[in-house]
Amino acid sequence: MRNRIAILIAVTMLMTACGTMKKAAGDQQQGNGMGQTTPTTTSDPRDAVIATLGDWNTLQTGGNIALKGGNNFSSSMQMRMVRGQAIYISLRPLLGIEVGKLLITADSLYAVDKVHKRYIAEKVSLLTAGIPVTVSDVQDIFLGRPFVIGQGTFGEALKDMINVVQGSSALTLSPNEGYKGYGYAFTFDKSNRVTGLNITREGSAEPSYKVKYGAVNRTPAGNIAHNIDVDATVEKKKIAFSISYKNIDWNGSVKIDRNIPSGYKRMSAADLFSLFSN
Repeated sequence: MRNRIAILIAVTMLMTACGTMKKAAGDQQQGNGMGQTTPTTTSDPRDAVIATLGDWNTLQTGGNIALKGGNNFSSSMQMRMVRGQAIYISLRPLLGIEVGKLLITADSLYAVDKVHKRYIAEKVSLLTAGIPVTVSDVQDIFLGRPFVIGQGTFGEALKDMINVVQGSSALTLSPNEGYKGYGYAFTFDKSNRVTGLNITREGSAEPSYKVKYGAVNRTPAGNIAHNIDVDATVEKKKIAFSISYKNIDWNGSVKIDRNIPSGYKRMSAADLFSLFSN
């Protein structure tokens, strides 16, 4: 049981940021479409995907987050987002009592572990490694919305940047150009509901970061995945976790808590990564 709350906070932080930092355009593996031309059809399947994506400004939801594997642990949570500005996650495993929280903004990240009375406050560049991933990109991963790294959610203005492969039972979208040896691709079912996101290192047969999306429902913000399963390798550590949402409230007033309690010990980046060895 030791450190599970802290590990859960660290995993959430790393997977919302570090995992996405390794993504790039144009996965070369297993028929993801890099280097292939868009097949000629009577209609553009990219338009059908665009039609499923709505607009939004804020989000607030409850749900659950669970670690899988050697550090099995589950916690209820609250999530709040301000589009393009902030992602806030509050962990509440028992009776609605907050034991930890995470905040990611355009330039900073904060994590507070109330169980061990410690916190992390760093520039988001700790995890981005210079790759131009944005808060909007991370939000899209959480919600199952396709995007172009650093350019925003997939839409009419980005169509020429997206390669599409239409299969008999699935559709794959991937950006045309790669980034620093990594590629990524989104998959959709026949109803244009997102089913997955794979991030793969060039030359690798298997994705290093896999997201499976489920319970994709129509909302005021368009099609949104309410279940997310992640399997990834971060700092050579295998990490798996799942997130589920319920009762999403769109475009209301959202409070983002930026306070760090007094008397807490500050953790370093080295402390963060050491959690995976405990």
